[in-house]
Amino acid sequence: MRPELIIWDFNGTIIDDLALSLEAINTVLKKRNLPLIESEDAYRKAFGFPIIKYYESLGMDFSREPYKKPADEWVKLYNKGADRISLTLGILDVLHKISEMSIPQMILSASETETLIRQLEIYNISSYFDKIIGCDNVYGGGKTEVAKKWATETDISLENALYIGDTDHDYETSIVLGCSCILYSGGHMSKERLEKTGAPVIDRITDILQYMN
Repeated sequence: MRPELIIWDFNGTIIDDLALSLEAINTVLKKRNLPLIESEDAYRKAFGFPIIKYYESLGMDFSREPYKKPADEWVKLYNKGADRISLTLGILDVLHKISEMSIPQMILSASETETLIRQLEIYNISSYFDKIIGCDNVYGGGKTEVAKKWATETDISLENALYIGDTDHDYETSIVLGCSCILYSGGHMSKERLEKTGAPVIDRITDILQYMN
């Protein structure tokens, strides 16, 4: 069934920031003499929310230092290299075609709101979205609470909405919202992990157009 609203994740779905994210976390790990993540495939198998748990799985010990310290380091490294991030291949065509169908689009992201808005302006794609929802901090706690708050405030019927993301956390968020979900395997999480959610998984972002009829 044709969705009445598209809710997009941002990082790893609209923008292809995997390489920079891997580079940044490896710099943080190297500083602490911890094993590096050896490949993008290994990263996709390790990454998850909340970010503090992901960092612990990589060997960080927050009884020895506060989580905020490596988290801030990662954000600084990511922002420094942000000009190297590109849009996901094919996403402009997808956003344009959905817009031509007069289907409203919005973003619901775990990114800090001001950073999110700034990136949208850089890529000149803000006009495609009727609403942009991010988080109020940079510490990657996840977006289910943000989603719950928005769901109680909106008068939009979400049962016919479609959430598009690249992690199992996006699927969890879609459950909170009560909408359907499609996951993209070219982002931050392996296809195998995404398939375990039971949600449809696409390998190219342009494949999402098959679900617009």
